[in-house]
Amino acid sequence: MKIAIWGYGRAGQLHYINMISKNDLQLKYVYDPIISEKGQLFINDIDIILNDPEIETVMICTPTHLHYQHIKLCLENNKNVFCEKPISNNETEIVECYALAEQKKKHLFCAFNRRFDPNIISLKKNINTIGHLQNILSISKDYYSYPKQIYLETSQSIFHDYAIHDIDFINWILNDKPISVFCTGNKTKSDNINTRHLDNVVIIMEYSNGLIVTINCSRITQQYDQRIEIQGDKGILLSENQKISFPERYKISYMKELDYFIKLITSNDKNNITKEECINNLIIANACQKSIDTSSKVSIKYSDKFRDYSNVVEAIKNNYFLARKNQTLEFVKKMHKKYLNFNIQISINEIFNKLKNFVDISDPDISLPNYYHGIQTAEAIRSDGHPDWLQLVGLIHDLGKIMYIKGSDKEGTSIKNQWAIVGDTFVVGCKIPDGIVFPEFNKENPDMKNNNLNSELGIYKKNCGLDNLWCSWGHDEYLYQILKYNNSKIPEEGLYIIRFHSLYSYHKNGEYKHFMNKKDKKMIKWLKIFNKYDLYTKSDDIKISTETKKYYNHLIEKYINNGKIYI
Repeated sequence: MKIAIWGYGRAGQLHYINMISKNDLQLKYVYDPIISEKGQLFINDIDIILNDPEIETVMICTPTHLHYQHIKLCLENNKNVFCEKPISNNETEIVECYALAEQKKKHLFCAFNRRFDPNIISLKKNINTIGHLQNILSISKDYYSYPKQIYLETSQSIFHDYAIHDIDFINWILNDKPISVFCTGNKTKSDNINTRHLDNVVIIMEYSNGLIVTINCSRITQQYDQRIEIQGDKGILLSENQKISFPERYKISYMKELDYFIKLITSNDKNNITKEECINNLIIANACQKSIDTSSKVSIKYSDKFRDYSNVVEAIKNNYFLARKNQTLEFVKKMHKKYLNFNIQISINEIFNKLKNFVDISDPDISLPNYYHGIQTAEAIRSDGHPDWLQLVGLIHDLGKIMYIKGSDKEGTSIKNQWAIVGDTFVVGCKIPDGIVFPEFNKENPDMKNNNLNSELGIYKKNCGLDNLWCSWGHDEYLYQILKYNNSKIPEEGLYIIRFHSLYSYHKNGEYKHFMNKKDKKMIKWLKIFNKYDLYTKSDDIKISTETKKYYNHLIEKYINNGKIYI
């Protein structure tokens, strides 16, 4: 097997040393735009790697914030990818990378190397010998080299880029994941004062069986310290510290990891480091940072528990059945004609008050009225430092549900019958994709029996742009049209989010790509940024202060005609 390394930092150099000693692969290139090394292996043009048909695999060892674009570039050029953890610090990007790997029939491997350490493997092998588990302590302290300032500025946190190793191998040993975290930490290195990064952290993870796991991480100790203690009611398992450096401590695990990857490619074996595990590690790291930001214990809800329709109540399922059955091209055009007359003036705050009585029947993740979800979404966006227009979009993105005050039960636009207000949208006038919730209902749509409307393109042209498509009628399109009519000052990125945020099959599952134009390719990144806040902030626990209300009233007046609109 011929392989190339992309990135020659700490990890890249370790892999380089390991590769040149192996007989079952040939390291052909090393690419890093800032390396000074010379020699036959070192190149300064990534296209040499991407265009070389002999290169089967690219090992990505670049900074985390570049992983997503580098993984996609390699997969699109039909290369297997070995990527240093994490795949990305964005869940949607992780899903997209694995989907592309599956589409290209290539392997994507996320290198959580400690799973291959003999000491940790021994802990996993013997964990059932010590009875009922009571607590676990993992100490992880590094003195090898403190991260450079540019690294601190581009990486997300110590939880995402350092402690995530401990989070991963502990959950792997346990075959479980925590239900909550509480974290504390500090900064003691003077040149780190102006960054978000902590130098020392303690993570307390709680599991559903009562087990408590404590992780103690530091980047500024005077000696390398790696210890694990697992306590059960019948004994204790230990992995003692070895007073050596990071490269020496994990040399074997890096070699074993590489051997595993080679076998994965040559034997086409199943990858035991899964997409779901990568996503769960990210969710836990995010929860750790949230605990620091809020100085509180954070309960964790995993992605497989969001938008989980496997055990939905009959009302949710029926809502999707009726939407799929009735949302035809003809119906959508009729709704545009009926609802876009803008004959009622109302303030945004009045809409919020009216939506306090509206609970989205299609949403399995929250039982509170949409008003509260808007606040949760906006506050999460605000806490991460995004621009105020995006915060406002988070606040108002569901306000189109005010449609119900004009609605009717028969048309699915009332509080009782919501199938033309809420739920995942889809494009009408062409084939309804299988990558949509409840695809078994697609055949109920009359348009799917019309040869002019049931093909991939249907009535549209390739790359015509999503703005030129008819989407199933709902609160997204309604609010978008309201804001356009009222000349809101929300930028086009925000309007794009509002219009397509419920088109999950597009921005989450990769459907409708054949309709995308240059604008869509530019805008979809904003949908993906917004998506994680829309989905993963939903909770039935919400407190809204007077100061919070005042802040968002200011944004409403800034971007929306002093807060009054025609609907």
